[in-house]
Parts: sequence; C-alpha cells; structure tokens
Amino acid sequence: MAAEPDMPAPDRVAEGWSQPADELPNEPAATPQQPAGTSIKIERFEDGVTIEIPPAGLWKGTHGLFPVAVLLNGFMAVFTLGLLGLLLAGKPLPQGGDAVWVLPLLLAIFWIAGICLLLAALNMGRRRAALAVTGGSLMVLQTGLFGGKRRSWGPGEVEAIRVGPSGLEVNEVPVQELQIYGGGKFSLLAGRTDAELEWVAAELRGALKRP
Repeated sequence: MAAEPDMPAPDRVAEGWSQPADELPNEPAATPQQPAGTSIKIERFEDGVTIEIPPAGLWKGTHGLFPVAVLLNGFMAVFTLGLLGLLLAGKPLPQGGDAVWVLPLLLAIFWIAGICLLLAALNMGRRRAALAVTGGSLMVLQTGLFGGKRRSWGPGEVEAIRVGPSGLEVNEVPVQELQIYGGGKFSLLAGRTDAELEWVAAELRGALKRP
C-alpha cells in the first residue's frame, strides 16, 4: 500500500504552519483607491493616463506651514512697530557692549525667516501640476510661485516611482512628495496628502507597467 503524504500536524496548523514563500501563488498588490474629496482629476485611455493636479490651497496644502508663517510675521510686525514707537518717543535703547547691534541683527534674522516661510507656504499652496503617460513615455510639468519645471522620460527610462520625504518638516512630521527616478530623482507635489500621493504613484506605475 502506498505511503500517505506527510501532512502538517494539527498543532502545527494551529500555530500558523504554512507553505514556503516560493510555493505560494503570487498575488498582485492592491491598487490604492481614489481618496475621498480629492480635487485631482485622472483620465485613463488605452495606452496611458493624464493626471491634472490643481493647487491644494494655502490651508490644506501647506500642512500648517501657512498659519505658522502668518503668525510669525504678524508677531514680528507688532514687535517691530512697538520698537519703532519707542524710538520715536525718544526712549533710549540699551547701551553698552554689543547690545546696540544685537537687536537689529535679531530682527533681521527673524524677518528673513518669516518671509522665507511665507514664500515657501505660498509656493506650496499655489502649485499645480500635470502628468501624462502615453506610449510608455512620461511627461511632467509643475508650475508655482517661482516658475515651473518640466521633465520627460522615454519608454523604459523610468526606473521607479514612489512616495518619500521631501526634507521639509512641519511640527516634526516629514512632508511627503512624489519621487520619480530615472537619470536622477525628480520630485514634485510636496504638500498633497499621503493618500493622494500613493494613488498618483500607483496610477503612474500601472500606466508605465512598472512594479
């Protein structure tokens, strides 16, 4: 009589016994669903896709950077006006040592930081982009407060498309961006929600047939 094949013992099944990974059927990764309430528009066609990304807005699209910039610049305006009021009233500034130079230097540093934050927030909130995949080629255009940037890749030139940190942090939370690799890294869409970025990245990978 033929010997019966070895079967996992009941206790091994209960403990999570499974087949080796290389014997399991391959299952495709789930494609992210379109985020609820997104303003991004996607049009799919036979050999590609077009994606239109309008500005995210100063409040939603800056991850809180715009309110922080407004508060900082508002505080600096009140403080500077108060200081000028004291000077016009004839109140003397602290004398001795380097104190007379420290205050103007600190004012300049905080004003520069506040203006830079405000410009960065305005640029992040008002940027728009368009991406198109056709015939295996990818074209990207992004415009913002400081001009625009564009890039194109021919068939097979895109190595990877993923979501990664932009290097900017708001309240110690990294701001994510879309990253396209192929002859270097091309970054865009910092400030969009993580769900939107993952969705756009998945749509582009699917249209380009990239893993």
